[in-house]
Amino acid sequence: MTTVLLASALGSLWTVAAVLDAPPSSFLLAWFGIVLAMIDLRHHRLPDALTLPLGAALLLTRLPGLGAAVLSALVFGGAHLLVRRLRPAYMGGGDVKLAFGLGAALPLPALLPAAILSSAVTLAVAALRRRRAVPHGPGLLAATWALTTL
Repeated sequence: MTTVLLASALGSLWTVAAVLDAPPSSFLLAWFGIVLAMIDLRHHRLPDALTLPLGAALLLTRLPGLGAAVLSALVFGGAHLLVRRLRPAYMGGGDVKLAFGLGAALPLPALLPAAILSSAVTLAVAALRRRRAVPHGPGLLAATWALTTL
């Protein structure tokens, strides 16, 4: 059943990205995002074996504007690192590493909307699951995909 849901979600995201003629980062985020979100929701961890290649690939998609991509990655990841340092219970280390990589896909003006949207998605997941503690990775991934695709 999980495989069917995974395939359906991936097919839907790819179709939307293709119809909207989205940038290559949207397709990377769709594939990695579905897999990472499922792992994070089930196991509350984001494996480096997936988050680090995603970050590197997202940087490569922004080669013409590599300086801006690195700056966005540092700002977005740094903000998440600050939260992790100040309130370790609020965010895991995997979320911080993921935020550095995802920041590379976003232009600087989109970072604040990404933070707000990812928090809203995380709160929605918490409400749906009726839990106070839920992973933030799915929210980060959904917000970044939406902002790079739509």
